[in-house]
Amino acid sequence: MKDNVKIAKALSDPIRYKIMLMLAKSEAGCCPIPGRENSRPGLCNCELMTELGIIQSRVSYHMKELVEAGLVTEEPRGKWKMYFINTKTLRQFIEQLNQDFALK
Repeated sequence: MKDNVKIAKALSDPIRYKIMLMLAKSEAGCCPIPGRENSRPGLCNCELMTELGIIQSRVSYHMKELVEAGLVTEEPRGKWKMYFINTKTLRQFIEQLNQDFALK
């Protein structure tokens, strides 16, 4: 299990929270990246930049935080990176929160 405090900190930033929502709701993206056909839903840097209205370096910073927290996985595709939500880590985090804070 990843560090719960690190995960909570990563999710506490409004931009990263929005990125997580975008990844959770992602379907087939519009980015023409080679090898993307028939792949799992995710988003590339350019889609995040466009939707969030921020420059590539800021997207990279936020994605680095999410990847280090274990909430997102990344996969290089040409000059871009594809990002995917890590549902296993997210579910474990939610389960741990429920165990730690659930009223019995």
